[in-house]
Amino acid sequence: MYKRITLGLTAQNAKRKHISAYTLAEMLLVMLIVSLMVLAIPPVTKKIYAEKTTRGAHGRYECYRNEANQIVEASSMEGGITNAPKVVDVCKFKVPTNSIYVLVHAVGGGGGGAYVTSNPTDSSYTLTVQDYYGNTVPNLFPDWLRELRDSGWQFPNNTSANMANLGVVTVNVAEMQFGYGGLQGERISMFFSKLDSSQSFEMIPGEAGFAGTSTGSYKGSDGTDTVVNFVKTEKDEATGTETSTTTELIRAKGGMGGGVSGAAKTWLYGGAPSDYGLADISARKRQEVNFVENIEGKVDETLKSYIADTDIQPGDGGGGAYSYINNTASTLTYTIEGVSVSNLLSFDTYLSKNPTANTNCTKSGTAHVCNKGSGEYSCVDGQEKSGLLCKPQNGGTGAVVILW
Repeated sequence: MYKRITLGLTAQNAKRKHISAYTLAEMLLVMLIVSLMVLAIPPVTKKIYAEKTTRGAHGRYECYRNEANQIVEASSMEGGITNAPKVVDVCKFKVPTNSIYVLVHAVGGGGGGAYVTSNPTDSSYTLTVQDYYGNTVPNLFPDWLRELRDSGWQFPNNTSANMANLGVVTVNVAEMQFGYGGLQGERISMFFSKLDSSQSFEMIPGEAGFAGTSTGSYKGSDGTDTVVNFVKTEKDEATGTETSTTTELIRAKGGMGGGVSGAAKTWLYGGAPSDYGLADISARKRQEVNFVENIEGKVDETLKSYIADTDIQPGDGGGGAYSYINNTASTLTYTIEGVSVSNLLSFDTYLSKNPTANTNCTKSGTAHVCNKGSGEYSCVDGQEKSGLLCKPQNGGTGAVVILW
């Protein structure tokens, strides 16, 4: 038995001696191959990275209406490639095969501004109102009236027991006409990370609302909706026929036209009447969208914008009409408890406390009179002047801008 065990171990040792292994030459060869592979990796990765970042040139597509209300489309690409505006029945845009994204921006047509219900007249009327002066200064009494008391002049019955002194103010008041501005069109934007060349867009930009034209037809008309449709084309490989499916993607609503007209009264104390108009009434102002600029922040020649080169202002609501007073004297008198205090005021003080007053103002007895200055009144916001009226404006056209 002892001999058998010994023989078994000897056989096992002999078997171990025949175990296979790499020779030094083989290992060096493998290391050489691996080294060559490592050296080849950088050019490959660089090529892959370059392929992933390679893109086609960015571009801009525009669809809008011109001043003749015709539908127009135009486009531009980086590198100065442009397709000048052309009149079409419907705008159509096919997605470029090399686009890495698609941005669609649409705005509805803006509403037109309102005219006025009655024509303005070059006149004003005298208004007398009363209020209590007391120890403070109500809204009808300017700060400089306190200077009378501060300088030592005492109002009748101005005692600690009677602080409600009745004051009467007589002043010229002008009544001016105005119409409300149209509302801006709705703006809608959509982003697509990727669209293939089988997909396209069809667009119809909304029409601009027209301004009111007369006192009998003073309402501005509404702007109409801008519609963007998504068109997908599929080809039957068996028959070769193509089938298109149209889906409404965007409907940017048009703005409502100005439908109200009214009048505002302006007290003409302390300034030349030509300075007074309704330019600052917010209800009649043009509502600006700045459509193209809001999309990109700044428009430059990298991607030419034909919309930016025109004066159509897509989506803007047109400004309402407003009138002004052109040839009316302005007077102001104060009476407190039956005592006229206008003659107690120095004219220099009166002018310094009323910065709109000009050198044509004079003191006549107990009244301060400011006649029309020599300056010519100008309408604001680009509105056209017609007599005593700054005319209302049309709204801006609807539009679609696609960036890729």
